[in-house]
Parts: sequence; C-alpha cells; structure tokens
Amino acid sequence: MEIKNLLKKWNADLPDDIIDALKSHVIKQQDNDFYLRIMNTDEITELMEFMSDIEEFQNIIPLWTDDNSNYVGFYYQGPIKYRVCYVSHEETDLSPAFRSLHTFIAALEQNADLDWDELTKDYPTGSEANPQDIDADVQCIQELNQWLFSDQPNDDPRCQMMFSIMALTPANQLDTLIPFLDDEDMYVQERACEILGYHRYLPAYDKLVEVSQNGMPNGRMAAKKVLSNMRNRN
Repeated sequence: MEIKNLLKKWNADLPDDIIDALKSHVIKQQDNDFYLRIMNTDEITELMEFMSDIEEFQNIIPLWTDDNSNYVGFYYQGPIKYRVCYVSHEETDLSPAFRSLHTFIAALEQNADLDWDELTKDYPTGSEANPQDIDADVQCIQELNQWLFSDQPNDDPRCQMMFSIMALTPANQLDTLIPFLDDEDMYVQERACEILGYHRYLPAYDKLVEVSQNGMPNGRMAAKKVLSNMRNRN
C-alpha cells in the first residue's frame, strides 16, 4: 500500500514524520501478526467512500481493523487533526483516544496481540500529561467549542464533539465538565458522569447524586455506578 498516494486522494496532507511512521508500520505489519491489522488500499477506499456521506465521520480516515467491523482511524482535518479514534459497529464514540499516530503505533507495536479495549490510551487525559500536550488539548477544546456555538451542528455531530471535549479536558480543568451533567442529550449526560467518575472528581459528587435521582435514563444509571465506585474507593 502506497500510504502517501492513498492519503493524497482524500486531501490528507500529512507531515513527513507521520508518513514515515506509517510506512515503517506497514512493513512491520507485513512481517508480523497484529490483532489490529492495517487495511489494504481497496478496503480503505471502500470504507472512506461510505463514511464520507455521514457528517460525523467526514474528517476521519480509517486505517486499521479487527476484522469484526470495527476500525481505528485518525482525524486528518478539523480541530482534532492527527489524533486517533475508534469506529465501533456497536456504539459510536469518535472521541480521540490517542494523542497522535505516533503514540498509537507505538502502543500497537508493543502489544501486537491486544485488541483496542486492552491498549493503554492517551485519553482521557491524566495528571501525568506534559504541559505542551495539555496546551494543545486546550486549544483543540477551544476550537471545538467555537465550532459548536457557531455552526450549531445536528444532534449526532454535536454529541461526538461533546464526547471529544470531555476526553480532551485536562485533569485540572474538570470543573468545566460539570455543566455537561445538565445537557439535554442523555448520551452527553451519561458520558459526563463516566468521565468525572474516571477521574474520581469529588467536587462533582453532589451533582452526580442529583443526576442519579433526576437525570435522564442513561445519566441516572451512569451516575449511580460512578457514585458506587466513589464510595467503595473511599
């Protein structure tokens, strides 16, 4: 597979270091077995043609698959550019999980037999992230917020943008996610509970109690689970 020509077909103008990393990875995939295999040109093209008609997928190029209708792709344009996400056939969550193709490829090559769920991700952002990465994530969040308020996207693209904002939010800025617990989209409310629970963000405790009692169905269930975990770990 000629990576550079394939990506140019979709106007994905990537830096040389990313192209080189992909070329090197293709060679390793040819010589070794990977649970997540890199797809051939025809597979990628067919999938891209399908995804290009769906708004929330339009900035993503899928490159890897587990051969169970799940894919790993990267954002080649837009605010989340160059970050890596997972395209599941069961539940759509296009929030970034890896900060770059470099970090994803490194994780994959060190754990060739692992599936997506077993890989250690870069996001949600932990306290160990370096200042430069945090600054880049905050800039991305600002661009996503601007897009949300200026374009007023439909429900599905909006939900995916909100998922991305929550994944990118640094551990020292979790207070900005508390308003998400009041969102009118039950999937956004649910994800806000999960992210705040992942970080064990105790300042959200009282609000999580409120959601567990009065939230939407998904939010109530997620809040109850998070609260139970918080209590058990205290």
